[in-house]
Amino acid sequence: MRVFLERTTLTPQLSNVRCNSCGRDVEKEDPGYFEDHISLTKSWGYHSPYDGETHDIDLCVDCYQGWVNQFEIPPYVTCCFTGTRE
Repeated sequence: MRVFLERTTLTPQLSNVRCNSCGRDVEKEDPGYFEDHISLTKSWGYHSPYDGETHDIDLCVDCYQGWVNQFEIPPYVTCCFTGTRE
């Protein structure tokens, strides 16, 4: 027979998203859902100045657009409606 202990565990719940670039809060649309934004996670490896660190970054749409507009080579974009590259 299995006997279980009753425990209360805390589950983290996302309450806010703030853009790392401009500092603006990403608007909350519904409970648990935020307006579209980008979240990046990078675990750095050997031979980098951040060896062993993991960096998490959130950017609002405006800051993302400003960032990618600086790229010499634009991001590879595929349209989810047509499946074609834009």
